[in-house]
Amino acid sequence: MYTLEKIRRALPRLRVDKYPQRHEVKRSAVVIMLREGDSGAEMLMMKRAERDGDPWSGHMGFPGGRQEPGDASIFATAIREVREEMGFDVQAVTDTSLRLSDIRATGRGRVLPLVVTPYVMFAHSDIPIVPNEEVAEAMWIPLHFFTPGKRQNFDVVYDGQTYTMPCYYYRQYRIWGLSLRMLDELLEVL
Repeated sequence: MYTLEKIRRALPRLRVDKYPQRHEVKRSAVVIMLREGDSGAEMLMMKRAERDGDPWSGHMGFPGGRQEPGDASIFATAIREVREEMGFDVQAVTDTSLRLSDIRATGRGRVLPLVVTPYVMFAHSDIPIVPNEEVAEAMWIPLHFFTPGKRQNFDVVYDGQTYTMPCYYYRQYRIWGLSLRMLDELLEVL
């Protein structure tokens, strides 16, 4: 069983890869918020609202978004985005943050000029979640759910080409793509 204490001890061993040209492309940041649940560590995920023009419309993901000119850093982007999407101040409910590796974003089968930086944060108190219009649903998912035996594949078609992609199905929700890549890095170190 994953506990927050086990995760805190394991994550500093992670070798973080920073994308070399990250300052030459658009940037985005997400937060993998962890809390201690009844059956061990849980993480906060959201189902994105359906929106035209959004390459991740309707997908499961972590709270976060694109860096804006007023953001002092990519970490500040993560904090702002969580506040906007989930309605709480990350710094008021967490005591630690650790960075995972940068991920070059893909959408609709193409590499995009965007680098996503994920942060792992540990909640030290109950969090009142008040999602905004960008969030269709928010939920806490136990980390112990993500075992190799539950991993599946599905086919997705982009521009007439079929791709077989790995995923997890948590209830009716499919977790795949960028979110799965971030989750895989977290689970690998655990």
